[in-house]
Amino acid sequence: MKHFLEVGNLSIAEIEHVLELSTYLNKSHEETLLQTNVLFCFEKPSLRTKVGTEVAINQLGGRVIHIDPNAFLGGKIMHAKPIPGLDERESLKDTVMNVSKWCDAIFTRVFSHETLLTLCNHSEIPVINALSDEHHPMQALADFRTIQQKYNHERVPITFIGDANNVARSLIEMGIRLGYPMGFAGPANYSWTTSMLDHFDQLSKTYKGSFMLFENAQAAAMASVVVYADTFISMGEEDQHDQKLQHFHGYQVNEKLMQLCPQDASFMHCLPAHRGVEVTNQVLDAENSLIYQQAENRMIVSKGLFTFLLTEQETDPQLTFKTRYQFNQ
Repeated sequence: MKHFLEVGNLSIAEIEHVLELSTYLNKSHEETLLQTNVLFCFEKPSLRTKVGTEVAINQLGGRVIHIDPNAFLGGKIMHAKPIPGLDERESLKDTVMNVSKWCDAIFTRVFSHETLLTLCNHSEIPVINALSDEHHPMQALADFRTIQQKYNHERVPITFIGDANNVARSLIEMGIRLGYPMGFAGPANYSWTTSMLDHFDQLSKTYKGSFMLFENAQAAAMASVVVYADTFISMGEEDQHDQKLQHFHGYQVNEKLMQLCPQDASFMHCLPAHRGVEVTNQVLDAENSLIYQQAENRMIVSKGLFTFLLTEQETDPQLTFKTRYQFNQ
């Protein structure tokens, strides 16, 4: 049984298979998830991840069950006075063991990645990360399907400009694994730690991709065919708004910055975007903006990922294509 908490949980062959399978299922309309039930539990707000994935599961014949995080992830209960050992409604181990007996997968968005690790320790069904403070692997799948569509699998240079956050990490990790030149530009206070830079360097030595840390946004734009931005203020960091924004002067993606890119350059953003902050309206709404294609692909890659995790565990993903789907490449 596989979980999908971060990009590294899937091999290169499995990532490529999920992307290919997603395209196939979006065209074939096969109901690969009939009689399956997926539990959705979200500690943070969600539009694309929640709606797109639910639509995908519904189209594949599956069912979605929504549960309040207080009921599943161990909400606090009230007492007249504190009682040691009785400050939580129920242990996370007990709730996930129960859900494992009823459902086929858990799809959850959490504040702390540690919550996902605890779920996996006790779960008898796949746990899929809908976003945590450290990773957003579902977004990376959608992003690379979008890039492959746009550039026909050419390994174009991709640079994330902004905050070293969960979206940036998953994007860079998947890009290096798939053989892309990946880059990052952001203020020093909100860039990568030494251990994360070592991690990217090790990935570059193991796989065919590479990583470059740019000194500023202008240098990054000149070297990038794909420019990627995200909010400077992630969910849960709203109290840091004023403090963070003063460090990101010079890292807004605007028309002047995009003009430094090669002629065939594109802009990407995982959304939601704060228009006029990390990116201007002119860039978001330009012809070379891929933001809505990314959003559509959030739904499409969910089809491949959930089908793979819930119905396939063969060691050769390509063999699955030929035998299970009678699909000839």
